[in-house]
Amino acid sequence: MAQESAEQESRLVEPAESGPALSSNGEGGLRAESALTVLLPVHNEANSIERVLTEFWEEVVRPTSAKVLICEDGSTDGTERVLQELSLKYPMRFVTGANRKGYADAVQDGLEQVDTSFVFFADSDGQYYPQDFWKLWPHVANYDMVIGHKINRDEPLHRFILSRGFHLLAKVMTGVSLKDMDCGFRVLRREVAAEILPEVGALPFSFWAEFTILAETRGVRIREVPVSHKSRNYGTTSIYTLQRLPLIVLLQILGLATLSRRLKRSHRKA
Repeated sequence: MAQESAEQESRLVEPAESGPALSSNGEGGLRAESALTVLLPVHNEANSIERVLTEFWEEVVRPTSAKVLICEDGSTDGTERVLQELSLKYPMRFVTGANRKGYADAVQDGLEQVDTSFVFFADSDGQYYPQDFWKLWPHVANYDMVIGHKINRDEPLHRFILSRGFHLLAKVMTGVSLKDMDCGFRVLRREVAAEILPEVGALPFSFWAEFTILAETRGVRIREVPVSHKSRNYGTTSIYTLQRLPLIVLLQILGLATLSRRLKRSHRKA
């Protein structure tokens, strides 16, 4: 995504205040002032974003004094208005724009705005438990990226089959063998995002999978940790519909082929 385009489409709402030092009860955690940003992508979540944000605030932000950054991706259901109201209660920044950029570009915009040592990323559809952050955080001292591995996945059958098939194909074509490489629940170092983001672009429907594959092949230290997963209380996905699956599958295969060729060329040069 061009920097100029991002500047034109997005505006940043600054927080009213910042908190004290980050703390952790887990062994191996870090204690550093302004160490963590909680990054949540949001699209058409007007009915649920207040509940989701409140849960993350109470479980993660309050005990750690983390910053909050919201990527609002051109919602049409009043989500931006709800976020503006919530910002009066919960100090936050959010990147927003009138037009939808898509999940991958919205997440990339958010990651580029992070100014803390670590970022905790979580999809905001209410399918993750915020308290599972504390399962990931103790490992950040020894790893550059700690990824949730969803257990007891609660999702439609076609999504489950698509995910399993994609992971199998990705492992075969890239050589990266991780259980849940595209999980939208993870903690990573800011420098990892800065290094990997410029290379991402082959898998628009699997941003985090491509990010993780590239990170793994560049020697980034990765740890997977089991986390819980639940069904959505509101809304449904507007991307992985049955009607769009044939096109998505085709584009995913072509994207993996492109990524595989790039990795092979990089390996030969090395």
